[in-house]
Amino acid sequence: MSAARPLPHYLPAAFIGGFGIPNPRRTGGRYANVCMRRRDSATVAGPLPAEKVAAEFGVYDVERPTPSLPADFADKLWEQYEGALPTAAVALESDGFTAQHWEAILLHVQAQSIRHPDFDRVATAYLGARVPRDVIQEQRQITHRESRQLMSRARFAVLRRGNHAPRFLINDKGYTSLLDLEFGARSVLFPLTGNVAVLMATDAVQEGDDYEAGPYAVRRLNPKALRFVNGASWDQVNTRAVFGHPDDEQTLVELQHTGQLARLPLLGPYQGNREPGLLDWAFTFTEIRTRRERWLSNLGLSPPT
Repeated sequence: MSAARPLPHYLPAAFIGGFGIPNPRRTGGRYANVCMRRRDSATVAGPLPAEKVAAEFGVYDVERPTPSLPADFADKLWEQYEGALPTAAVALESDGFTAQHWEAILLHVQAQSIRHPDFDRVATAYLGARVPRDVIQEQRQITHRESRQLMSRARFAVLRRGNHAPRFLINDKGYTSLLDLEFGARSVLFPLTGNVAVLMATDAVQEGDDYEAGPYAVRRLNPKALRFVNGASWDQVNTRAVFGHPDDEQTLVELQHTGQLARLPLLGPYQGNREPGLLDWAFTFTEIRTRRERWLSNLGLSPPT
């Protein structure tokens, strides 16, 4: 009898387990238990083993393999980092993480934009209707390369869970797009465990930056800010479900759909830090002042003197 076909995960199973609790009978993050709320449901399922969620057959199938598009192209991409990802994610919960941990996180960020089944919709809209399946898979490879270029123009911060703040939730896309209404600046949040996430501020790079050397900033989210970004995870376009720790069932029940890109107010989001905005760490003082003046002008207001 042939071995069962592995279930392809578009969010790594052992990684999802970092948002749950260990299974007392089976060792490994993929067997940890999480709770899940689907976007089409008002109820929460679970506890469920992490290996049973965020997976679908056929997402990365290649109909006619070629040297430039091998049948296992997706597996080769995931193998670059999946084994190291759970340990790296936990390492970012404290200051002892290494350059190797950071590289695993960057590879995860790079890959996550192409892993979800919704990429097929995005690629079809970009390439045109009724494109062959293999053309979509080729676009996965192209977007994967281009994602690294986008990352090189960004600044990254490690965001840890502050005192008394809830745990991070994660949707099945693995990221949450955010718009800072004050700046008109976009960012993307990548939860890594219930205790830590990485925030990518797009188009914020400054001369001399090296994003591969490590994060530009480390911050600790206060309870109000963490509840805000958890709520935003529910509104990420075409997500199917949100996952969390089994003790966070009520938090999942309370998630509500707003139908728009999450907009960041002036939160004062960081514990022990006076930065009033979620992205202040990513910009120079001059950029912050210029952006705020433009924001106030758009509202018909004058900046304070």
